[in-house]
Amino acid sequence: MITGSLQKKKRKKGDTYYAVIHLGSKDYKWINLDMIANRSTKPLAQQKLSELLNEYNKSPCAFEKVLFVDYLTEWLKSEESQIDIVTLEGYRQYVNKHIKPYFEPLKLNIQEVTIKHLEDYYSYKSKGGRLDGKPGGLSNRTVKLHSIIINLVFKDALYHNVIQINPNERARIPKNNSNVFKGKFYTTEQINTLLRLFESTLLRDMAYITVLYGLRRSELMGLKWAAIDFTNDTIMIQHTVVLNETVTAKDKTKNSSSNRCYPLLPEVKEILLRVKGMQQANRKLFGNCFIDNDYVFTREDGSMFYPSYVSHMLRKKLAKSDLPPIRWHDLRHSCANLLFSKGWSMKDVSEWLGHSNISTTMNIYTHIDISRKRDMSKGLEGLLIQ
Repeated sequence: MITGSLQKKKRKKGDTYYAVIHLGSKDYKWINLDMIANRSTKPLAQQKLSELLNEYNKSPCAFEKVLFVDYLTEWLKSEESQIDIVTLEGYRQYVNKHIKPYFEPLKLNIQEVTIKHLEDYYSYKSKGGRLDGKPGGLSNRTVKLHSIIINLVFKDALYHNVIQINPNERARIPKNNSNVFKGKFYTTEQINTLLRLFESTLLRDMAYITVLYGLRRSELMGLKWAAIDFTNDTIMIQHTVVLNETVTAKDKTKNSSSNRCYPLLPEVKEILLRVKGMQQANRKLFGNCFIDNDYVFTREDGSMFYPSYVSHMLRKKLAKSDLPPIRWHDLRHSCANLLFSKGWSMKDVSEWLGHSNISTTMNIYTHIDISRKRDMSKGLEGLLIQ
């Protein structure tokens, strides 16, 4: 229990009452009550001291001036044992590369951060907060991720009575349609051209499977032989290899919907059996030097590819071709385009890609779906009398 006492200090206008908070044997905090010390004001001063002690015992941290950026650092440390490494590394990147550098020059205590401070930050990141120096701001989705992290920090401060309200709950994120992400994609013809560029390489097989199943890069790199049933012709997506600050392998997908089972298409089965045969030959060739693991796509000696390897090789190959530049993840978008072109519904595409809900699919692929509907609408032309 924190205790305190009422004390006087001499000032120009006369003695003034101070509330002295006893924090420890030799640790005191003096708080000016801005009250002339005399008999008539003493009862009110005693009341203020009682109120301060009551508030201090409820929320001792509220009296400590904690910089917002310092609280961010401490919060990250506290999360280390609470969340998985991939999520933690994602938090670190957002906090250390975006949030802290913005708020450090402001030197705000966490109790001083207002709704306006946060809205100014979200506006800045939406308009020009990129770290790569390119014009424009971050996507709406990324700014929302920043907001989620900041909200977690303030909820933690609220839980520990460091603050009385969470300013982020009412802070608005600007709607910037120019920053709405639209995935690029290849047509069927362009995909086939790409596959020819990778002819007779493992990258061709990796691109082929990525496009057909719409796999995320982490899912492709995490594909294991144990997940492939050559008897019942199924392929399970249940393990990922992710790159943030470090390379992390885990028996977990992005969300529960991402953990999915596909039919093993005949052409994919043929590819995988060929890859398996190559691995077995390499195992004999490298002998004791072969790195034994269960991953489908590995180097000749069995070691794992660095997760960004496929992205790097795609950029390198496209730089020497006439195809428009895309990311490896855009092969997933190309899968969505193929499915829409075959008449699949938004719901079917959402389930095939392993999205957590159909709204995610709609937000990303509305432009593709509208294009398909325009083609469909041509069949309605001239049906009705004008």
